[in-house]
Amino acid sequence: MNIKQLNENFYTNKELVGDINHCVCTDCIFYAEQIMKNAALVKYLTSIGLNPRKADEVWCYMEAEGFKHYTVDFFKVYADKEETHTFGNAKVTIYININAVEEMPQYICVIDVVFKKEFN
Repeated sequence: MNIKQLNENFYTNKELVGDINHCVCTDCIFYAEQIMKNAALVKYLTSIGLNPRKADEVWCYMEAEGFKHYTVDFFKVYADKEETHTFGNAKVTIYININAVEEMPQYICVIDVVFKKEFN
C-alpha cells in the first residue's frame, strides 16, 4: 500500500469534525465549514489520504480582531519525510512523532489555520 492508502485506511472509521458523532461545538462546526473552502489545502490533504474533517483534535485557541485561530492535529500519520506547506490561510507541518511505537504511523500532521469570522 502507498502512503495515501495507509492514511485512508487508518482514518476510515474516524468521525467527521462538526458531526453529531464527533463534536458539535460552535468552534468545530465553524472549522468544518471553513476548512473545506481552502481548495488547495483539501487537495493536498486528500493526496496524502487525510480528510481535514477527520482530525483527531481541533482547537480554536484564540479569537481576536475578527479572526479565529485554530490548531488541528492528526496524531498518527503515514509519511516519508518531514515537510511544511502553506496554503493561503493554513500552514501544514508533518513531523516525526517521537512517541510513536513501531507498528503505528511514525508521523504527526498539524494544521495551523486562521479564519475570518463571519458576521451576520
